Amino acid sequence: MEKDELIQKAREAIYKCFDEIPFVQLKQINEKLTNAESGPDFVLRLNTHYGKKIIVVEVQSSGQPRLARIIINKISSAADYPDSYAVFVAPFISNNTSVLLREHGMGYVDLAGNCFISFHGVHIHKKGRANPFLTKRRLGSLYEAKASRVIRVLLSDPRRPWQLKTLAKEAQISLGHAHNVKQELADREWIKAEPHGIRLVEPTALLKDWSEHYNYLQNKSHHFYSLCSPSELEHNMAHACRELGIRYALSAFSGAARVAPFVRYHRITAYVDRNVAELAKRLKLKQVTSGENVTLLIPYDLGVFYDSREIECVRIASPIQIYLDLIASPGRGEEAAGFLLEKEIIPGW
Repeated sequence: MEKDELIQKAREAIYKCFDEIPFVQLKQINEKLTNAESGPDFVLRLNTHYGKKIIVVEVQSSGQPRLARIIINKISSAADYPDSYAVFVAPFISNNTSVLLREHGMGYVDLAGNCFISFHGVHIHKKGRANPFLTKRRLGSLYEAKASRVIRVLLSDPRRPWQLKTLAKEAQISLGHAHNVKQELADREWIKAEPHGIRLVEPTALLKDWSEHYNYLQNKSHHFYSLCSPSELEHNMAHACRELGIRYALSAFSGAARVAPFVRYHRITAYVDRNVAELAKRLKLKQVTSGENVTLLIPYDLGVFYDSREIECVRIASPIQIYLDLIASPGRGEEAAGFLLEKEIIPGW
């Protein structure tokens, strides 16, 4: 959306917020309230039973926290806005941004219909409207296959600062792709620039957001039945995969049981990078369409193997991958994921 069009829609959205309040009148002011080169996008005078109020409006093309903070700093440093109330307008205001603005005494309006405006005699709060501007491409920008490799690296050790070139190499993606992920994380204020590189500062928020957008069905599933106990089959699988040169890692409940032994499970889930039929034959697995107790997954991206580790001679996926797969698992998977997060993942950060 062009800036002029966005400003016009911002005006309409603000007027719409006040339409339902009969005792207020809005009028646009054309004169600038500041001598600075860059003043507000537009200014309104609000007349109420309680007196007049100057509404200073700043419009941005994104409602991410980083851009909101720029506006907050601009408004707080402008001494030429006496007795005014600042309103931030964007196509959509995220929850984190709304909290940030309210903490600094600013209001907000978005083009989805959410708003918060509060000062003496006036209080308007509308929330819960979904983001109509969020495209599937934008939604998946952080969590598509290659981009998620950067997320895996950062979540594996949030305390470590990363130079972008080193981060791209570790994630095995291009420098340009790593830069795009970095920019998205910066807009959300989930990373911080430090002298030695960027560092993840909101790992829990990032992981939970990823889990909400994670699509387990991207993996290709093969379902089998085995007469062996889970423990026996897992060790047999480890031995067979070593002999066949198959890369593998247990995940979901079977992986969680070795990271934090709190889960009772009767079904095995494992990622394998190839030769599913040969492995199934070696393990005497019977392919079934229902009633399976073994699921072998061909991963949507080899990043699922990042930070895997061996425990009791069996390789398991990283706690991050196990968490994602538990969230997507039926049968108390979300509860198990929460336990893993609190008892294993967060303490490791």
